[in-house]
Amino acid sequence: MKIDALLISDVHIGSRGSNVIELCKILREYTPNEIIIIGDFIDGWLLKRRWYWKLEYTILFNQLMELMSNGTKITYVTGNHDDFLRQFTPLHLNNIEVVDEFIWNDYYVSHGDLYDGVVKLKWLGKIGGLGYELAIWIDRTLKRFGYKSSLSKWLKKTVKDAVKFITNFENQLAYQANQRGCCGVIAGHIHTPDDKLVKIGDTEIRYLNCGDWIENNSYIIYNDNKFEIKYCE
Repeated sequence: MKIDALLISDVHIGSRGSNVIELCKILREYTPNEIIIIGDFIDGWLLKRRWYWKLEYTILFNQLMELMSNGTKITYVTGNHDDFLRQFTPLHLNNIEVVDEFIWNDYYVSHGDLYDGVVKLKWLGKIGGLGYELAIWIDRTLKRFGYKSSLSKWLKKTVKDAVKFITNFENQLAYQANQRGCCGVIAGHIHTPDDKLVKIGDTEIRYLNCGDWIENNSYIIYNDNKFEIKYCE
């Protein structure tokens, strides 16, 4: 299916919980003019600690390269788990652009970690990331014995809801979009897909979040000037 743009975030390549096979299916389903990756595509924190690479990761990169060779433009917005790329931004290479943030179709696009008070304390954020990886391992062990509940999903929701409350994540991002004269903001980071209006003074800012490829397998398509949150089932 031909579409104007496909937006994803938080694939976390290098994490044992990354559902790359499902993302590969989506890339076969759509032919986008643009792909916007909104941070944490690569989990540099985990890969730096221990190397973990699967064949699916190579297949995913090959699919992206094929799309680029056929004319798809890719914009990669850096996040906290792939912040090692920030020393090189902005970077332009053929059909790929790597940036920390940018404005696209009157929307402010940012991973969102710069407005997360916990991530600003980088050591604390890394401890949380390691705990989440442990929860994923426990989940997969429990599922082998027939348990269906997700400890990692509960943990992520509990911790990230607290972070949202403390830092007022959505309102802060909407404020940043408003300051830049944008009608909306598109983010990732908190692994919660969403589409809502956030009021900043007398102005309503549209807040969109792509979600993640750990629990939700969610993404956003943009076509005919419309956004839609979708899920890989």
